[in-house]
Amino acid sequence: MNPRLTRSSLACLSCRSRHLKCDGKRPSCSRCLEVAQPCEYIRSRRGGLDRAALAERRQRLAAVASETNLLNPIPPTTTEQPESPIPLPARAQTSQSDQSVLLDSYYRHFHSLHPYALPQTHFRNLLRDPSQEVRWRPLINVMCCIGHIYHAHRWSDSLEAQAEASLAQASPLDPVLVPSRLLYAIVLFWQGHKEKALSQLDMARKLVLELQMYQPQCARVHGGNDPILQECWRRAWWSAYVLDLFFAGTLGTVTFAFLEIEATVGLPCEEGEYESGEIPPPKTMQDFDCREFAVDEPVFSSFAYLISAARCAALAIRAAPRNTVKEDSTRIIQTADSMLDGWLLLLPPGRKQLMNKAGEIDELMFQAHLLIYVAFIGLHRPFSDLKFNPVEDLSSCARDPPPDGPTHELVNVHTVRVLRAVEGQFRLLALPLQRFHHTPFVTCMISDGALSLLSACYCLLAGTDLAIARDQMRMIIGCLKTLGAIWPRTAKNVREIQTIASHVLGLAPAKANLRSRGSTSTTSGGPPSLTHGDETQTSATPPEASSASSDSNWMLSLESLQAMCGWYNMSDLDADPSWGVGIGL
Repeated sequence: MNPRLTRSSLACLSCRSRHLKCDGKRPSCSRCLEVAQPCEYIRSRRGGLDRAALAERRQRLAAVASETNLLNPIPPTTTEQPESPIPLPARAQTSQSDQSVLLDSYYRHFHSLHPYALPQTHFRNLLRDPSQEVRWRPLINVMCCIGHIYHAHRWSDSLEAQAEASLAQASPLDPVLVPSRLLYAIVLFWQGHKEKALSQLDMARKLVLELQMYQPQCARVHGGNDPILQECWRRAWWSAYVLDLFFAGTLGTVTFAFLEIEATVGLPCEEGEYESGEIPPPKTMQDFDCREFAVDEPVFSSFAYLISAARCAALAIRAAPRNTVKEDSTRIIQTADSMLDGWLLLLPPGRKQLMNKAGEIDELMFQAHLLIYVAFIGLHRPFSDLKFNPVEDLSSCARDPPPDGPTHELVNVHTVRVLRAVEGQFRLLALPLQRFHHTPFVTCMISDGALSLLSACYCLLAGTDLAIARDQMRMIIGCLKTLGAIWPRTAKNVREIQTIASHVLGLAPAKANLRSRGSTSTTSGGPPSLTHGDETQTSATPPEASSASSDSNWMLSLESLQAMCGWYNMSDLDADPSWGVGIGL
């Protein structure tokens, strides 16, 4: 920062709120230009307010600035910059700029991960109507909560209170509440507020059903003659559909709220069409399901392929067997695999290339591919040679192991399926991005592959293959650490994976007592068993070593994780969904 800056009597809002010298340059002062943040000025207040009023206003401005903490914003992850911050009518004049900056942060960092809100330009134009600003206030406040996380790297209690109040005050049947509650559920969950998040998700589910958003007339009625608004309401239904699976997978449940509903509402359009406002006539899910019979290859959006991937994964979960017997091994290959393989094989060439020539990634297709791979892993691992290790019980993304059974004649098929799915995951993670920036829901998807890889390290791999796998584990942990810098729940998962990897790879003695799911016995002292099948392994580590203070801060106990479940809960499912063939990248 330039130490020779001279103070200007017309300082910008950012410098003024942080009591820093400002050179007053227009359109952006040197400080704001250096950290690439918007620079806002207010009109001179000379002659308009007395000293007491000015002092009071400065105090309010400083309070807002200390809350939003606009220092050191995260650099944008895309090459395109938003046109301008959205001008929001603010309750207090001093907070208008801060709200605009937070909304700008939301669109730069989060909107592409879950594109449920209106495009930025259209939203800005819509909010010029004061009545519309009041109606959309719940979504505005939720977006400010999310934008604040990316600017300040922390949760804001005051912004949470504003979001809660606006959600409670809104009309209970206003469709604006659907994207508002869905986005709020995401941020609450990954910030560690699980119960609040599930409450918001449940209210969003009930509202989409009450409004019958799965039918096309809902978008027409509430969207009027605005094609972008109609598209927003169509996305509200499909966003609820996809998030229902994401939450079910992360929490380890096999109950899906919308899987049996026959949705006739149109599928979402391409993201570029949504942003430009040139919305084509929507295709339907029936069109998508008949794509293999089309003479000319139909074009569907990335969002449509994500919806289809979510449905395939959910159907695969339902088709998964409850026991690892020979007949179930064959049935998985004949039924569940056909759904997942069909999704991959029918991808047009453009959907297999997830990164364009400008180095930009298709986030929705990234999520779709990752979802298919984790379905393959979960389905096939119980039948494979990649045995479940008791130490995996530490992971909040782990699944209960299947009951012991005989080795099947197709065991090699299942093992190869899992390994190819893990390989596909790594190709996705290795895409050359400046920053690993994705939805936090990829946390357990990636962790599921990591646990399978660790099992391969222990059971199968040696020499060069083992060294490569170790490098892949480093990449996984690095990717999750990047997400964990924003999302506390992911940060906790990183510590779990580090602990498990240290034990499985023999890099550190176990310090935590483990109790296998479904077992009533507890072992104390020494590391957990790292053996499978009929093998036995004992440790000479004395019990008192497990309480060594040097490791007490980072070793995890199962008791502290009992409230958290895995990507798929084996106690309900007895088999994990996962995927198997690689993709062309």
